[in-house]
Amino acid sequence: MKLLLVLLLAAVSAFSQTVISVDENVSKNSDKSWLLAMGASAVLPGMGERYLGEPQFVRPFVWTDIALWFTAIGSYVIGERYISSAHNYAVRHAGLNSSSKNVSMLNTVGDYRSRSGVDGQNSSPDMDEDYNQAMIRAGKEIDEDLSADIQWDWGSSDNPETTEHIDEFKSRMRHYRVSRIVFQVSVGALLLNRVVSVLNTIRVYRATSSKSFTERMEFVPEFYEDGSGLIMNVKF
Repeated sequence: MKLLLVLLLAAVSAFSQTVISVDENVSKNSDKSWLLAMGASAVLPGMGERYLGEPQFVRPFVWTDIALWFTAIGSYVIGERYISSAHNYAVRHAGLNSSSKNVSMLNTVGDYRSRSGVDGQNSSPDMDEDYNQAMIRAGKEIDEDLSADIQWDWGSSDNPETTEHIDEFKSRMRHYRVSRIVFQVSVGALLLNRVVSVLNTIRVYRATSSKSFTERMEFVPEFYEDGSGLIMNVKF
């Protein structure tokens, strides 16, 4: 009996000296708000990770964001310059009498040589060289899509110089469209960079916090009084 007590006390004593190692990274962010982390990443990618103590993710997200901002702003400014250049070119070489830089209107100016008859009859005129005639053949009023007071005339296609003018105008409009595509892609990439950063923030939080997302969210279904529909409330 005494031997058993001695062995029991020895076992208890030995167990009490055992040190259990705990990885602090697993719960280092338990006291932090995952909503705040996600919000920070949505505003500036990488900041949510920084808030959660993961600085290695900051530079890739931040530098990507800076590059995309430069691309978006640069392409927008360049596009504005191209549209202004195209408009001024049409005023100078086609006598465009509108101060508007409406893209649809300028595209039309590049699609037709004139609004009400080409200056100098072409030897073999294209049926769609004159905008008004094209509208009439299409069964439309000449001012249905474009105000009748807007006029332009690039001149006869028999003249190589006027052909060069309209081709140059079309080239400037193409450059404008390319710049707008780059701008739109850049904006989309800026949004995507934020989505990726937010998702990465959630991943980091789940890996460094003992709290579970499912324990912090509650989905509560509610029905309209007349039973016609279902509302799903999410409570945090």
